Amino acid sequence: MGCIRRKLAIRGDKGQAELNVLFDSGASRSVISQATAENICHIAPLEEPIALTLANGEKISTIGICGFSITLKDKATKQKCPLAGLALVSPEFKGTEGEELIIGASELQAHQIRLQFAPDGKDRIDLSRCVRRIDRI
Repeated sequence: MGCIRRKLAIRGDKGQAELNVLFDSGASRSVISQATAENICHIAPLEEPIALTLANGEKISTIGICGFSITLKDKATKQKCPLAGLALVSPEFKGTEGEELIIGASELQAHQIRLQFAPDGKDRIDLSRCVRRIDRI
């Protein structure tokens, strides 16, 4: 399990924004801050808040769901992968290194996206098996 950080254009039904995104294969779910979500999507409220525990032990609550999409690109192979996903919205979420969105294992697995970690630090997001999933919106 590991993490890769990228600055990416994220689209929602209300707009688009450049966000600091953390791809985290150890996170079970995707999560976005409420302040960020309010700018890009209409938040579908949850019937009851869901509690999450982050990797650093911090507990946060979630109040809704935000649909988003990203087009991932691999500069080396020129491959593109449209990722459509759902993130839990949290008023308390603040990434430890400025992340505004965590993309967790559920989205990575659904799109068959793999994170590859290199000893030289040139980690990459492997899009070679990418699957377009319109049912994830």
